[in-house]
Amino acid sequence: MAAHDASWDIFRSELKHWMELRRYTNKALADAINADADDAGLSAPITEQIIKRWRHSTSPPLQSLKVIGRILGMSNDPAGNAPYDPTYLPRAMGILEAAPEHSELIEAAYRLQTIRAKITDAQSTLASATADEGVVNIVRRAMESGLGAAVLPVFEGPRGYPMHVSDRIDLREPQPDRPAPKPIDHPGLADALQDSFAVVSRRTPRFAVAADAAPPVTLSPWAVQYVGRPRPGIVHRPHDGVPAVVITSVTTTPWTDDVGALVAMVLGYGFTTTRELARELVKDPYRSDHLRNDIHDNFLSAATPTRRVWSHHGSILSGDNPYAPFRDAQGRVTNQLVQICLVEDDASLLHTAQFPPGRLGGGRPVDEVSSEFDELRRQRDTMVARAEELTGNVRVFSLPVTFSPEPDERWLQVFRCTLAVLQIIAGLGIDGDLRDVHDRLVRSDPQVAPQVLRWLADHDAPFVDPRYRTRR
Repeated sequence: MAAHDASWDIFRSELKHWMELRRYTNKALADAINADADDAGLSAPITEQIIKRWRHSTSPPLQSLKVIGRILGMSNDPAGNAPYDPTYLPRAMGILEAAPEHSELIEAAYRLQTIRAKITDAQSTLASATADEGVVNIVRRAMESGLGAAVLPVFEGPRGYPMHVSDRIDLREPQPDRPAPKPIDHPGLADALQDSFAVVSRRTPRFAVAADAAPPVTLSPWAVQYVGRPRPGIVHRPHDGVPAVVITSVTTTPWTDDVGALVAMVLGYGFTTTRELARELVKDPYRSDHLRNDIHDNFLSAATPTRRVWSHHGSILSGDNPYAPFRDAQGRVTNQLVQICLVEDDASLLHTAQFPPGRLGGGRPVDEVSSEFDELRRQRDTMVARAEELTGNVRVFSLPVTFSPEPDERWLQVFRCTLAVLQIIAGLGIDGDLRDVHDRLVRSDPQVAPQVLRWLADHDAPFVDPRYRTRR
């Protein structure tokens, strides 16, 4: 796109308007862009003279449009009162199609236009960036922002099968009387957390005195997961009869992402979560139920990702889809898709009501969460009823799960669910030699894969070679 195109004339007009509105000088904008140089796709620092030229003749790299729009808080409200809209500038320039008037159609149009590109981009990033590199990047970005960072490795798993499941990162201001830092105030750090699929952690602080201490108000706790995070696939074609697998649940309490990730690991498939895909668009994975339902609905039929396992949980009963979560809104589903429904017991649902995703500190009393608990039970019961009413060749299998507060017991349930899913797939007549895939996993993921394969081999799991069994 040449710098003299009409699109760049629009860019220059928008740049001038928003710089004046937000009271940014050329130097201030250059400094802000340089602070986020990696995301802006810049090979050299920006100067105020370059910004001046952008305002009159030359043009920035396309990749930097997102950063410029975010810094200036661009939206379709010229007064600047609306929330930042990442699609506004490319739409104004004609790079994206014009938005419909209705707000829900805007969201749907943006999703349909970008979801495949974002999946591709996310997977290419994953192929070259591991979780431990993500931790290093978070710490580096935190220190560049003037923050302190403490890292604690977390080893968990079924008893006798310890895995390095995550790294806990506690962020804090250097002054002890300052409140907990907010990543949104540090764009480079916020991007590093997102790129590493970091989640808010409820774990005990790094140097807590009491074992059950809640995170102090000066601490921002995060976790970078080694299990349950999106990952690329290994096999180059789907196994016959199983193009994809989806794991659904009403809540996160069954550790649905971890079940999906382990199933994907054994099959050599990639792994994706609707939560992380939604976070690519709205940044907050805990307030994106509607968008996550749209993504899941799209995956069920219109754009089913092959060679992939995906997980979906949250408010999964979309109001405009009477078939959710097993068919799309038109009642369609991809042929041979394997759907696994984790059915929580009441204790699991009560735990979620008391400790909703993203909440830090202690749980709420039972008498304060009765309405939330009742709604979760309604969703679970509706999901079970819809599964029982399915007809035709829809492959939906329900697995009951029970709640335990102990990590080793919860991991044991994750492994048992993984084993059950593999047995279901084998029972469909699916077979395959995955020894080469598993050998690659052991080499590339030595802190997780060997223990997973050993437990599964010890329990006679299909697709797993007996040579991984514990030697006695």
